[in-house]
Amino acid sequence: MLSPEGRRAIEKVGSSTSGLHTLSISKVQGLPVAVRPIAEQHRIVAAIETHLSRLGAAVASLKRAKANVKRARASVLKAAVEGRLVPTEAELARTEGRDYEPASTLLARILVKRTAAWTASGAKSKSKEAIASDTEGLPELPDGWRWTCMDALTAVTGGIAKNASRGTRDMSLPFLRVANVYADELRLDDVTEIQVSNSELPGFLLERDDLLIVEGNGSPEHLGRVALWNAMIAPCVHQNHLIKARSHGETHPRWLLQWFLSPNGRVRILATASSTSGLHTLSISKVKALQVPLPPLAEQHRIVAEVDRRLSVLDALDTTLDANLARCAKLRQSILKRAFEGKLVPADTPSAREFTPNTKLAPRSRAAQAAE
Repeated sequence: MLSPEGRRAIEKVGSSTSGLHTLSISKVQGLPVAVRPIAEQHRIVAAIETHLSRLGAAVASLKRAKANVKRARASVLKAAVEGRLVPTEAELARTEGRDYEPASTLLARILVKRTAAWTASGAKSKSKEAIASDTEGLPELPDGWRWTCMDALTAVTGGIAKNASRGTRDMSLPFLRVANVYADELRLDDVTEIQVSNSELPGFLLERDDLLIVEGNGSPEHLGRVALWNAMIAPCVHQNHLIKARSHGETHPRWLLQWFLSPNGRVRILATASSTSGLHTLSISKVKALQVPLPPLAEQHRIVAEVDRRLSVLDALDTTLDANLARCAKLRQSILKRAFEGKLVPADTPSAREFTPNTKLAPRSRAAQAAE
């Protein structure tokens, strides 16, 4: 029943009604079965179980390796956001006998640009500088780093709510949804469209390297899924359940992405989120208040490059493991196929005959029965 031939026979006689696939007792009784001498059956079963036992051990080993890759990925990201992956800018400056720009100076410059941009836009109510995040209870950072908040480094905004009242507007544009955003991955094979007016474009258009954060999910594991927009579709707008964070400049977008993907970042996200009726949610205000470690700019670039290098090695290994798991699945089917074709162990004589269980076999002579 597990062999490819058995599966095909089952699918052939099965019924399908309203998307439900079923078998009846009579159809199961009528399934064709290849019958072999009992001694040969025992040898086939023993050979199958030997091969599948070894194959099962191989699959278990591959799955352990995949779990190790996942742990290694988390370890790389954790070391990166704790300043342990590459030499810090402070360490290099001491070794080389030079000065460096600490994160506090970098942040001050970012805040000046942020205030200037808001003032130029006429948003006077938002022209005040971001208040530094509360660092109480947060771990100590390496020399030259400092804690800040997303609101200081990025412009955090919402998206378009899709509803029947939108009607026809100035244009129809591609519309990015929660279903398109995964952890460091964009799935763009199914992107819908939405009606958008010209006045909405400045607030909702996506730009390359915008950070997209999933607002809510029933599973904590998927809350705050985050990816960088790659501008593969342009122009494109986004759903209100995707929170957009656009850097004010002088913060590496992939540094922010790597923080959100790291175990440390995940802890901060889950600690900030609300949970109501089984739904875990973030809000624009909560994302703005999320604490983020800020290294010096040169150090951000070195960290990002080293993380990307190490994760590319782990990605290649993970792809190889997936390919080998797929080969194991095919090999399992191949073992069963050879077994029921009589090619796995030496066959007895006479050869097997195929019959339907509820159909009687033709009588045989006593000599033929004795020979079998």
